[in-house]
Amino acid sequence: MFRLYKRATATELRHLTKLGGPLVVSNLAVVSMGVTDTIVAGQSGEVDLAGLALGSSIWAVCAVTLIGMLAAVSPVVANLRGARNEQGCARQMSQSVWIALIGGLLVAGALLAAPLWSQWIQTEEPVRKVMVQYLMALATGTLPFAFGSALRGYCEGMAQVRPVMRIYLAAAALNIPLDILFVFGWGPIPAMGGAGCGWATSMVCWSIAIALYWHAGHDPAYRALDLKLLPPRPHWPTLKHLLAVGMPICIGAASEVTFFASLTLLLAAYGATIVAAHQIGLSIGSIFYLVALALAQAVSIRTAQVLGQGRPKRARFVSIVGVGSGLIYALCTGIVLISLRNLFVLAYTSNPEIIAVATNLLLLAAAFQLVDVAQAMAWGALRGYKDTRVPMYLQLFSYWLVGLTSAYWLGEQFWGVYGYWVGICIGLGTAAILLIWRLRQTSRTALVSAR
Repeated sequence: MFRLYKRATATELRHLTKLGGPLVVSNLAVVSMGVTDTIVAGQSGEVDLAGLALGSSIWAVCAVTLIGMLAAVSPVVANLRGARNEQGCARQMSQSVWIALIGGLLVAGALLAAPLWSQWIQTEEPVRKVMVQYLMALATGTLPFAFGSALRGYCEGMAQVRPVMRIYLAAAALNIPLDILFVFGWGPIPAMGGAGCGWATSMVCWSIAIALYWHAGHDPAYRALDLKLLPPRPHWPTLKHLLAVGMPICIGAASEVTFFASLTLLLAAYGATIVAAHQIGLSIGSIFYLVALALAQAVSIRTAQVLGQGRPKRARFVSIVGVGSGLIYALCTGIVLISLRNLFVLAYTSNPEIIAVATNLLLLAAAFQLVDVAQAMAWGALRGYKDTRVPMYLQLFSYWLVGLTSAYWLGEQFWGVYGYWVGICIGLGTAAILLIWRLRQTSRTALVSAR
């Protein structure tokens, strides 16, 4: 197929690169904040690093839940933009503020209640204390995080990805001095250890939300948008459509992140060294995965745009190019992970016990990178088709029934932390196969319906 359609393939790769390049930089900026947190907290001690690992795993679930609730904004806006309906695009953004407000308040309440439910987590008391303080600090930034996620989805759906990239790069740069300030203290600000990363992240969330609000209110690309501090009256058909598309994305994304977070919690009983090595392995792997996730976002936006133009055959071709390019990227990054794993781990810690475990985990990270990228690209294309409900069920089955079960059995019965990571590979591999199959069916149905 690619020999027959070289020109079309090159065209779509240019579109995906134009969209995906800035998205890659934005996502790398986001993950660099987590990397900075891990490195700075690691210099504060093993307990602070372990507390941050547990807290960031829980925060990841909360953050992805909010992002998932608002994930429909980007493809829906892209579809309407493809149909040249700018008023409809603006309506989606205005109504999404209600979802951000309610979701943000619920998550903030859950984080503030951390002293109550944290007792269920089996870990050392000093580690639990750092985790609770970290999560309570993050509660102050939850609402701006949700609002910023809605604004980012709207801007990306309008194909304005470069301004978003610049804002997130500035936020990543701001996060570095804030981390150092709150973790180690300076002047009247006391040293907070790993919990200080929570205050730094909260301040960064406020900065991102303010910058995106100013950009959306002043850039002429959004001339149809009348953004105000108070949301407009709820428009139930719009909200219903956003939630119908977005909530399955939310559940699917949260199921994957919760899958990883549950493994971190299960490994807590193995001690701070194993948890720290596990966190370092996930942190390094997430750097490469965030690039693939940006490419998946680009595939989602491009697919939705083409479908909005009434071109289902081209949309199917976009998805094929997207999945294929993702697999090539995964093979390349797997080689990099294997070759440079020692250097990557040394950037996080000098503890020889942690280094020994983390470098071995990166070998398994190279393996699950391939299937993880494949399922991410297929899922991105399905979001462009607004096909989210069935993929949600496929993800729940893959992560929780197949992945978690095999991870727990292999980990507890055979290989410890390495068994858990083999289970990750099995779960993600199952998701990749099922989502690619679903994409094939959905794209074929769209073609038949257009005839």
